[in-house]
Amino acid sequence: MKAENATKFLEVALRCHKEKKLEDASVVAGLNDPLEFLSDIEIDAPLAGAHLATIVSEFIKAGALKLDFLLAAPEYFRTDGKPAKFAGKVLKKLGGDATDSESNLEVVEKLMTSDDKEAHSSAKDLVASL
Repeated sequence: MKAENATKFLEVALRCHKEKKLEDASVVAGLNDPLEFLSDIEIDAPLAGAHLATIVSEFIKAGALKLDFLLAAPEYFRTDGKPAKFAGKVLKKLGGDATDSESNLEVVEKLMTSDDKEAHSSAKDLVASL
């Protein structure tokens, strides 16, 4: 996926959400497969994670999602998809106070794997390293 395609998708999807044609639950359900297979997709399309982080951050800004939806993401994503790093990328895209929010950092902390915890002393350190 190219950035241009992600932008076009966002324009349509966010407009549908704004016009109440796309429900919050549908946004969450629609992200399950992309999240589950993200690590596999990134093998052939290395920018897929960045584009998906942009999509998720824009849906958070629109009020369709909260970062904690990642805690209920498919198991493969939560165990092998580097979920804490993905959440950190989303926070970076959100900007502002998102990277310092205790509730957001708590989500990142819960998503951290044992490897993440060995490499970073806290969720805040992990986010700062991105």
